[in-house]
Amino acid sequence: MSIDHNVSEFCLATVVTPKSIESMLEADTGGLFKDQNLWRVAKTFFLQAQTARLTVPLLFAVRDGEDTWFSHWSMINRIEVLELPDSRGESRCYFDRLAPFNPIWQAIDSLSHKPSDEQLSREKLEGARTLRWPLQDNQLHPYTICETPAFIRAPES
Repeated sequence: MSIDHNVSEFCLATVVTPKSIESMLEADTGGLFKDQNLWRVAKTFFLQAQTARLTVPLLFAVRDGEDTWFSHWSMINRIEVLELPDSRGESRCYFDRLAPFNPIWQAIDSLSHKPSDEQLSREKLEGARTLRWPLQDNQLHPYTICETPAFIRAPES
């Protein structure tokens, strides 16, 4: 997968079953991830990144029994949130072809949650790197916003 050098420093991560990831891999051209949860904040986050001309990765973690690991990732093309009057609805996340995850980053706790805007402001204005909280597998449903792994943000050699 060609890596865009205007990748957001934060991305979305979600969890899927082994069967789901297999179906997405069979498509081989890009895909669609549907969720019954409403990804309102994810859509806002994605649109803000687009306004800044940044691409946003979507990380897929696979949960098989008690084991969970990052398996594949892709760049998001579009997020739709379809809301019905009775508070039900569906989120749809369209993405490019899946790429395998770098093995060094497959552990869920190898990535950290996105720091708060206040923490990021302190880092920028005061040069003080603030505390990062590692992800846990129970925080991936329906999705989380986390730091984009270095292998996705790094320019190709």
